[in-house]
Amino acid sequence: MDQYLGLKYKLKSSENFEEYMSFIEIGLISRKTAISVSPVCELTRDDDGVYTYTMATTFKTMKFSFKLGEEFVEERADGVKVKSVMTLDGDKLIQVQIEDNGRKSTHVRHFTPELMTVVRLNIYII
Repeated sequence: MDQYLGLKYKLKSSENFEEYMSFIEIGLISRKTAISVSPVCELTRDDDGVYTYTMATTFKTMKFSFKLGEEFVEERADGVKVKSVMTLDGDKLIQVQIEDNGRKSTHVRHFTPELMTVVRLNIYII
């Protein structure tokens, strides 16, 4: 993963992002705003092994810091606080988010020198 630290990735395309936002109950106007921006994402790590993931848009910059394998509280762009855990699997950074209501989302960020791909898996409460 070290070779991808400090690289900046700009959103080129987005598939099923609006469906994901609907799953986590983001309102229509906020969804339309979110899909209209092209964030720039960057992953960094400090000397203590703390990673920081930054996503900057013209509207807002979101940032969260974490240690691999340790649960942390993340505030999403919609203001909802969720519990997250990040792990590495080769060139993939895997994030599991759990909301207070038990709804779970998994975000798999696959890094290459030229591209970062994000796949989101949603688990519905039954």
